[in-house]
Amino acid sequence: MSDLGELGLSSYEEKVYRALLSLGSATAQEVSEASDVPMGRIYDVLNGLDARDVVRSQSTEPTTYAAVDPETAVERLLAERRRELSARADRYEAIAAEIGPELAATKPAESRFWTAPLGSETAISLERDLFATAGDSIRSAMSVPYAAAPWERYEPEVDPFYAALDDGVEVRMLGHAAMVEAAPPDVVAETVDAPPNVSLRVTTDLEVTFDVVDGNEVCFHVPHPLDSGERLGVIHVRDGEMAGRLAEVFDRAWAEAVPLSAVVDDGGLALDGDAMGDDTVDGAPDLDD
Repeated sequence: MSDLGELGLSSYEEKVYRALLSLGSATAQEVSEASDVPMGRIYDVLNGLDARDVVRSQSTEPTTYAAVDPETAVERLLAERRRELSARADRYEAIAAEIGPELAATKPAESRFWTAPLGSETAISLERDLFATAGDSIRSAMSVPYAAAPWERYEPEVDPFYAALDDGVEVRMLGHAAMVEAAPPDVVAETVDAPPNVSLRVTTDLEVTFDVVDGNEVCFHVPHPLDSGERLGVIHVRDGEMAGRLAEVFDRAWAEAVPLSAVVDDGGLALDGDAMGDDTVDGAPDLDD
C-alpha cells in the first residue's frame, strides 16, 4: 500500500489526484485518460475527492477539476484519519466496557491441582496466595489430614495463615478436636487469642478439609491414600455455585460446633462430650482417654 493509501485514498483516488497534479485544471474525460481510471468510475472518484476537500471542482461547461496543493491535501487526509481512529477507539472502549461484565457473568469453572505435602514450601505458598486474595470472607474447615498428623508436621503452615490475612476479612476456622489435643498447650492458648476478625470453633463431626474464599473459590485438601496424616495435594477451583454449596455445608457444621475458648480450660482441654460428640479420626488420639 502506498503512503497516500495509508492516509485513506483508494488506488483510483490516488491515480486521479496525481494526474490532476500534473494536469492542473482538467475535465473528467481528460483526467480519465491521464489516470487510466475508466469513465464509468471517474465521476464517482472525482466527487469523492471533492467532498474530502482534496480536489476542487470549478463551475465551467464542462466541469473542470483541480488538485489542492499536496501539503494541504496531506493535512486534510491526516485529520480525517485521526477522526476515524478516535471514533474507532471510542467504539472499542464501549465494546470492552460492555463485554467485560458479560464475560465475568459467564465465567466457566476453573481448577488446578498441586502436590502439596503438609508443611511444605508449596503448601505455604499456596496458602498465602489463596488467602491474600480474599476480599470479604474465608471459611476454613480443617480435619484429615491435619487431624491425624502430628503437630510438628503442619506447624509451618500456621503462622503464614495469619500473616496472609487482611484485617477487613471475616475469617471462620473450624478445626477437628484432635488438632487441639495434638497441639502444644501454649500454642492452643495463643490460638484462643486470635485477631478480632478471626473466629475459631471445634468439632468432632468433620471428615474433610476445605477452604471457601469470598463465596467463589474453593480449595480442597486431598489426603494421601497411604498415610492418613499426610496430604497428597490441593485442588483449587473457581466456581461460584460449588463454593455456595460448600459454604452452606460449612455454616451448618459451624452452627453445631463449640467455640475454642470454651474448650480450653486453665491451659488444658475441657471437652463437653455431649457438645463435641463421640467421633474420632482414625489415627488421631481419643479425646476421652
